[in-house]
Amino acid sequence: MRSVMITGASRGIGLEFVRSHAADGYRVYATCHSLANADRLKALQDGAKSNIDIIEMDVTNGEQVKAVAARLKGKPLDLLINNAGWVEPVFYGSGAYEGKDDPDLRNYDFDGWLDMLKINLLGPARVCGAFVDNLAAGERPVAVNMGSTLSSIGPTWQAGRYAYRTSKAALNMLTRSAGEWFQKRGIIMVSISPGWTRTEMGGPKAKNSPEESVKGVRNVIAGLTMADTGKFFNFDGQSMPW
Repeated sequence: MRSVMITGASRGIGLEFVRSHAADGYRVYATCHSLANADRLKALQDGAKSNIDIIEMDVTNGEQVKAVAARLKGKPLDLLINNAGWVEPVFYGSGAYEGKDDPDLRNYDFDGWLDMLKINLLGPARVCGAFVDNLAAGERPVAVNMGSTLSSIGPTWQAGRYAYRTSKAALNMLTRSAGEWFQKRGIIMVSISPGWTRTEMGGPKAKNSPEESVKGVRNVIAGLTMADTGKFFNFDGQSMPW
């Protein structure tokens, strides 16, 4: 049985990743920030035909991540989807896509910016390091960092949403840099943007359903080779500019 770890699995795209992989017979390690807020994930577990293991793991909590790694020591992991992430709450369903961002840096919440870096960058970095041995023991192992089209520097000429953009751009650099280390261990590492998706983070105006986004991401994953390590893709398979 192939295995997958999905962070941020209690809602949105993460929850759909769990549903989709469970339906395909994967052993799913579904991690979430808090078990108390994982009712939908627990309901999915109750109705799943395959094994879903729900694990409380806050990616910003180093000791908690280490404890989970110790619990899973020696267990092969074929796929890691670093999905846990956050966006500026004030922009729920609005902001850069609708042109409503406040571009004035003087009005920015810098403490919130730091918190976002901890979640969107340091969290995935911590998880990648903690489970690299599990991936190295897996079958055609792949590590996916969930990126964003808003992090693509090349086509961007728009002020605003600085915290989210910079955190995801930094995540791309992690993929690009740590990808060499992963490649030497036989692991493919990529960044993939799921597109603008109708979730709690994406809001109701988003273009894609979670099902469409997850199907696209999984299609990209299926076509990856070791030569793709360190690259950035859109969910439709297109290569994204850094």
